[in-house]
Amino acid sequence: MELSGELEDVDQYVRRVLAYYPIDVKGLKLKSSKSGRTKWLVDSDQGKMVLKQTIMPPGRMLFISNAHLHLQNNGLPIAKIIRTKGGGLCIGAEDHAFILYEHHEGKEVLYYDQNHLTKMMEFMADFHIKSAGFEPFEGSKKRRRAGKWEKLYRWKLQELEGFKKLALNHQTDPFSILFLQHVDQMLELGSQCLKEIKQPEFENWTTQVLESKTFCQQDFTLARMILKDDEVFMSELHSVNHDLPSRDLRIFLSKVMKKQHVWDSNLCCEMLRAYDRKHPLTKENYKVLWTDLKFPHLFSSIIHKYYLSQKKAWSDEKYLAALKNTISIETTKMDFINNFDEMIERIKQGGESGNE
Repeated sequence: MELSGELEDVDQYVRRVLAYYPIDVKGLKLKSSKSGRTKWLVDSDQGKMVLKQTIMPPGRMLFISNAHLHLQNNGLPIAKIIRTKGGGLCIGAEDHAFILYEHHEGKEVLYYDQNHLTKMMEFMADFHIKSAGFEPFEGSKKRRRAGKWEKLYRWKLQELEGFKKLALNHQTDPFSILFLQHVDQMLELGSQCLKEIKQPEFENWTTQVLESKTFCQQDFTLARMILKDDEVFMSELHSVNHDLPSRDLRIFLSKVMKKQHVWDSNLCCEMLRAYDRKHPLTKENYKVLWTDLKFPHLFSSIIHKYYLSQKKAWSDEKYLAALKNTISIETTKMDFINNFDEMIERIKQGGESGNE
């Protein structure tokens, strides 16, 4: 009875939020609830919609919803935002915010389908192109990482040094043993990257991105994508950040390679070629991407998760398996990293030449 009462209270609360929108609610169903985000499927007189509640400052949600509208107005295939009766893009409530957008259904986009990955890279290129000229509303809480890479790299390397000292006190722990076998190599790679990001191509691209007022998505994941009419469609914009497009490329390429359990240079070149056909990058741009790919982001991430116990549901065995997979990716990608000119030539085959 108590649970039923709680659900009834939540239902009434959600309906009070929906009362701010120019729709007639016919039905309401909890869609998902995890990681500080809750979604409800709303059946209305204007079709099905999704109401999302996120734990974040309303100003931050305004920034994201504003970017969403910018992409929508520029023709990116993305779910349409529903404005409130007063014309607002989102609703703020203390430490959380709400946004309502159209619900769309389609086929799943798959990590193991090369045709799907090609379409995804083309979509990402379109996303970056159409993000240009973004002017956030007054009161938005902006987020920027462009120009802050050196600070991020240093923080990650310092953290690895700290975890190395911690691991030395746990030398019977299989995870710590494996970590200690590879940490010095990863620290050396990271130190090389710190030197490389001081080269002019980083500053030049950062200046270009800030002047063109473009943004990146931060974490392109296929869970927020569907196939509609055989083309990639974004069902939800999770987050945005003023940063170099290469950050999105690095994160998505790494995500795909983790699924492969090894760095597949052929697949990587095919994916980058698909992106480059729509949004050609210069050789200097690719040098920036190469440095970010070389930095041991995946390694530092799994080490961070383990020693801070961030994955409460993970067993020691699962952490160890994840570390082994990460080491496989970090080590096998070096053949790709060390053959820059050859890989760029392969990426540019059949595509645009860029502004080299």
